[in-house]
Amino acid sequence: MSDTCMSHIEKYWRALTVSNNELFNNGNFEKALSGYKDALYRAEVLNNHIPDCMRLKIPFMQVYIISCNNLANTYEKLGKLEEAENMLKRTVYYLLHLASNVELQIDEVQSELKRATLNYLQFAEKTNIGKVKQEKFFTILKEQVLENNG
Repeated sequence: MSDTCMSHIEKYWRALTVSNNELFNNGNFEKALSGYKDALYRAEVLNNHIPDCMRLKIPFMQVYIISCNNLANTYEKLGKLEEAENMLKRTVYYLLHLASNVELQIDEVQSELKRATLNYLQFAEKTNIGKVKQEKFFTILKEQVLENNG
């Protein structure tokens, strides 16, 4: 993909995120949800071109995490707690996947992984997600971390 195209996708993601943050802050959660989904799609496109993003200094990891968190927050406001939980898990799994990429700064990935895991835990406690579900999630997380470090 061309450098111009990559930069355009990032700029469009930013514009979508800003406009949908405004919708969210005004309580228009359904419209914000649709726009945040569109922004996540752009984040996914950027993540299909990680070497180009790295070369162009496009913060692909943060773009993806912000998109997932925006969707999680919106789902939570809409009372769709399972969807919110899934978006938070998606962030953690994404970071676990990135941890195996030798081209990336592992410290940055690990720092974001800690933050995403804490974010999930806070959500789980706030919404009373069952302990069994939490334990299953953390078992998977532990297995993946050990696999990546092994």
